[in-house]
Amino acid sequence: MPIVQISRIQHRRGKRTDLPQLAAGELGWVIDEQRLFIGNGTVSDGAPAVGNTEIVTAGSSAFTTALNHTYQGYLGDSTPVTTSQARTLGQRLDEYVSVKDFGATGDDSTADVTAIQNAIDEIYTDTDKDDTRSRRVLFFPAGTYRINAALKIPPYAHLVGEGPDKTIIKNSGNNAVMVTQDDEGNVGANIGNSSATTPTQIQISNMTLRNTVAYGGVSLDRVTKAYFNNVKFQGSYASGGADASTSKGVTVTESTSVYSTTNVMFNQCQFTKFARLVDISNDSTNIRFHDCDFSTAYYGALLGAEMDGSTAGSINGPRDVHFTSSSWSDIGQQAIYVKPTAGADAGVGPRNIISQGNWYASTVANNFEGTGTFSEVPVIQYDNDECSSHLDFFERSDLRRSDGSSNLNAAPELQGIGIQTKAIKSQTLADNTSSATTINEYPALAGKGLKITYKIVRGTLDRTGEMVVSASTNGVSYDDTYTESGSDVGVELTAALDDKDSTAGSETVALKFTTTSTGTAATIDYQTTILA
Repeated sequence: MPIVQISRIQHRRGKRTDLPQLAAGELGWVIDEQRLFIGNGTVSDGAPAVGNTEIVTAGSSAFTTALNHTYQGYLGDSTPVTTSQARTLGQRLDEYVSVKDFGATGDDSTADVTAIQNAIDEIYTDTDKDDTRSRRVLFFPAGTYRINAALKIPPYAHLVGEGPDKTIIKNSGNNAVMVTQDDEGNVGANIGNSSATTPTQIQISNMTLRNTVAYGGVSLDRVTKAYFNNVKFQGSYASGGADASTSKGVTVTESTSVYSTTNVMFNQCQFTKFARLVDISNDSTNIRFHDCDFSTAYYGALLGAEMDGSTAGSINGPRDVHFTSSSWSDIGQQAIYVKPTAGADAGVGPRNIISQGNWYASTVANNFEGTGTFSEVPVIQYDNDECSSHLDFFERSDLRRSDGSSNLNAAPELQGIGIQTKAIKSQTLADNTSSATTINEYPALAGKGLKITYKIVRGTLDRTGEMVVSASTNGVSYDDTYTESGSDVGVELTAALDDKDSTAGSETVALKFTTTSTGTAATIDYQTTILA
């Protein structure tokens, strides 16, 4: 309602015990408690009740109960949601906790490791750790948080920042940025002692984990169910540098037959500037990298390099590790390298390592020699069983030079033990081609096999078939089995060795065609599966 009269300002002052009923609009200042009150007025004047209302000040002891709020939903709705429970401002604020509540600054100069670790320990490993209500989200406002020791991440930790290169945890110590711990604070080989709860249900998102020295990003030890979303793992490795076994973006260092790492997901994460972006040798299963970016490293993902097949925790190595819909660039050696298990019994070692729908730039597996150079290293190398590549795109050219030089691309896209399924291609086969003409070339295929599934359409005629090719340094043999609709389409497919240099072995296999003269060109759609 409009103000109809302004009279003199009234106020009283005194001790809290002497505060009387104030007149409507009259102020009362409590000197001994530094609190301020205002008179409600009478009910007949429109006040909800007779009494005094406290005005919240810095001295208000009733802050946590003074401001009540009832959630009303979207106020623009014609029938807004109305809850029955009024809660205080203090209760609502307690639902949110920031590392700054524990003294972290994020100013890139203050040592924040103690404050951050205190926050993590208080929320997730204190005496209330078994009460689910204590497992709140710990928020990291934008800033750079300097640490010099690894942060220990316990069960149920949920750390959230404001985004990569906005919230940055920057480590300068000779250790990883983060390691996992159990709910009793044990790390490494002691995780799980005395029936402690091992690391589980861990979530980290929207931040950069940066190491300024040649050490790791995160060590996932004896973890089950961990989820990383939109996290940037950044090291100090420079393009063209040598390998460094301590510089690992993601690793697993501790496993046993009872406690191993499993069910870990990396979604929309970035891995950059570690000598080894991913390096896992210990027993672990069900690890997923989806829609991630891998760049600037000596190795991309190195799996099983340090396992021996006999030491506890290193019996089987990493298994069921998938890389999907991700990009790889500026990696000197293999993007994915599954190493053999020396001296171990058959059946051990990494298994079910899968690359699917990834993009591999021409700057991968060329020893940092630049785009368009030739390499002696495959982009993907599987030296153990049950591994595959499906519908990956390789930007670099794997074909040998035909200029008579001795410079060869001695390695194919995929090498070792595994299956590579390439994307479907389409090509026109010219009419009346009597000399065998190359459709596609497959380099370094000595001792390997090809299966080419295809369909040829020529006018109103078509053929569906499968061509199996076996290649060795002694020659090529092939079998083309097909079914035609109606008459002969007049296309013959063959395979031959193209000896583009004088080097024995690792020859190039060429898929070729000839056509009869019908006045109509043919079109072939084909998909190649390579048995590496």
